[in-house]
Amino acid sequence: MFNPRNHRYFINFLVLVVILGSFGCSPSEPQKSPTPTSSPTSSTGGITEQKLETSSLTIGILSKPSYYEELTTYLREKFGNKVQIVIDGNESISYEEARKRMINKEWDIAFTLSPILSLAAKNNDYHFAARMFPNNPPYYQATLFTKSNSSIQSLNDLKSTNTIAMGDFNSASSFYVPAYDLFGKSLRVDMGHRGKDIKDLVKTGKADVGAAAYEAVANDKDLRIIHLSKDIPGSNVYLSPKLSESDRQIITKLLLNAPEKIKKQANYGGGEESDYSQLIKISQRAEEILRCANFQQNPVNFYCSDSYPNPKPNNSNNTSEILGRINGWSHQDSETETFKLSGKDNKVYQIIIPRKIFDQVPGASNPIALQGKEVKIINVAPQKAQAGMFELKLTQPNQLNVLTDIS
Repeated sequence: MFNPRNHRYFINFLVLVVILGSFGCSPSEPQKSPTPTSSPTSSTGGITEQKLETSSLTIGILSKPSYYEELTTYLREKFGNKVQIVIDGNESISYEEARKRMINKEWDIAFTLSPILSLAAKNNDYHFAARMFPNNPPYYQATLFTKSNSSIQSLNDLKSTNTIAMGDFNSASSFYVPAYDLFGKSLRVDMGHRGKDIKDLVKTGKADVGAAAYEAVANDKDLRIIHLSKDIPGSNVYLSPKLSESDRQIITKLLLNAPEKIKKQANYGGGEESDYSQLIKISQRAEEILRCANFQQNPVNFYCSDSYPNPKPNNSNNTSEILGRINGWSHQDSETETFKLSGKDNKVYQIIIPRKIFDQVPGASNPIALQGKEVKIINVAPQKAQAGMFELKLTQPNQLNVLTDIS
């Protein structure tokens, strides 16, 4: 006999089978991707654009602009047309000019090239981003060299009649470290040159000795090395403190993630920031050796003497400005520099300035470069000190102005 109850169970069972069958037979939908959180893609090659707070970036360089053209194109693709990117500098720019542009925060991305300029960047609050020349050892050496047929065999053969070709005051390998190694010597100095020009001056006989990085002359058969220095740390890439922390993080990531070809061409890559502690000691020692040297008159003594330029009479009664000539310098301590100033008012002043502030003064690349220079001190009240001198305690870089030399 037909059982209504069993019939109801049978119908429910069939319904369940049909439902389960429909799940098994229907095609599965592809899993949806999560909503992208990155910026929209650029119209050029589908490269993901990055958003910066700044609307412009200046890449500061000291070598050929062609080395950085592909890097610039890469960054433009990443940032789109909302960020203007320009290259500033070339192989002819002086180290002092590069230092000024970092003091003025004109460079957003600084390829410092020289460890002394890396120090200048750090002293002006720039932030480390990458190593320069990452495939080279982290340390290199400076060398003093001559022509291969020169009679000069060692430092002991150098005389006051010999001419040495050197770099400018901000070069570690062609000035600072060689000056340290030339202690006690008296030589004619032709300075302010870049590495290639120094080699040419020696090869053509216009200079008897040259100072440069070891790698620049090691394989040149026309030259002979007569001295090698202590180790020098390499240089780095730095980002301006004007950039926001977020912008610096984005730029650093893009720089390090750039294609290897671009990084090789621009001479940078990943790695840790160099340790400059020993170079600081060497440079400070070199400055002590040369604190009285006059590089405007040959021969130059790579040691101290007691003769200083004479002060000039004062023609100004403006107490907010003090004019005079620097004619002495010493370290007050590891963080403070002290200069002797012969004022045009016939007074003797002692300028006291923190090293970090001093490193931000345009035209004052180091204490050596400041010797014999005409300067103007503004908005600093003199305070009486011992021995009839007056102290000038500087707290801002704009209080010290280096003037054009007055013959």
